[in-house]
Amino acid sequence: MIYGRKTKAAELATRLGRELREKRLPQGTPVMSARELALRFNISVVTANKILDLLEMQDVVYRVPQRGTFIKNDPPVIPEIVYAGFVPGPASADPLKDNAAELLFGHFHKLNIEPQILTYHTLCNPFRAEKILEKSNALLIDACFIDSRTIKTLWNYRGRIVVTGNLYIVDELPCSQVIPDCSQALSEFNNFSPFGNYKKILILEASHRNSTASAESVFKILKCLDVPEENVEIQQLAVANSAAACWSAFRYFSERRDLDEDTLIVSLSDYFSQGIKEAYRHISSVPDILSFDNLEQFGESSFGTPGFCSIDRQHGLMNQIALTLLCKQLEEKTDCLQVIKVPAKLIMRKSVKKLKVQPEK
Repeated sequence: MIYGRKTKAAELATRLGRELREKRLPQGTPVMSARELALRFNISVVTANKILDLLEMQDVVYRVPQRGTFIKNDPPVIPEIVYAGFVPGPASADPLKDNAAELLFGHFHKLNIEPQILTYHTLCNPFRAEKILEKSNALLIDACFIDSRTIKTLWNYRGRIVVTGNLYIVDELPCSQVIPDCSQALSEFNNFSPFGNYKKILILEASHRNSTASAESVFKILKCLDVPEENVEIQQLAVANSAAACWSAFRYFSERRDLDEDTLIVSLSDYFSQGIKEAYRHISSVPDILSFDNLEQFGESSFGTPGFCSIDRQHGLMNQIALTLLCKQLEEKTDCLQVIKVPAKLIMRKSVKKLKVQPEK
């Protein structure tokens, strides 16, 4: 944009600059000479040279004596993004994923990007998937879509890839990633209620790689905090979905009555925690509960009285950061792979009784 008094040269420079940008000409493309501009706009060669000087000041063109005037930079890349992941909808039974997807699509809208949706079943069909992917320059993919059925198609993709929804670093695919970092939140919890004060810490994980990686991370942090290994137990429950997680936890803790108020249950899924709550509903001696994720934010009507101390991994924020990263990589035309760690947020509630301070209301 030309600022200041609108001279004839300034007006024409604004017009010509807009035309050149709309043509999306690559770097080094020659543009009209001063003489050609003078003929086109019916102006003097002196005024034409002023136009080119103004465009050079704006970094639209560069001038080489005796050779001519050329486009200075390649045009910005237009994001043509394919999204492979959870899509929000009225039939969703998973409020955590639904909320994260809604925030992501809101960010797409804010950036004025209309993503092409790639379903898991389509991604499993290389021919159909490649027809969609070949029209794009970037892929934002949920980690749950990466498996033995889809990995070959993903390896053949030549655009940029950013993975979200993971709790560990993917090493089987060249991609950038956005993952949660729970270390600070666990450290903050330790300040409220030291892990070393518990006779037993039971880590409850699901039977999939994400949960196992999360359990290993918690175990390592507890070890760094000098919690004796013999005080830590990891229990894995086989689950297929959120409802199954709730039921499996309810059944497990209904049968296990050796856990008292000197125990801390670290539930790596809020769906486990719902089952734990039901199992202890009529029991007076209840272990402390630290629950990962934060179903409590979705209201009392669906999930009972709020009460779980939560480490919110902020899946929605991770999705938004992943999309921003993908757009930045397209804009900067970089092939550098990055891992961004997003700090999880600790929310103290009444499921922990051994507090140094009172929980936030």
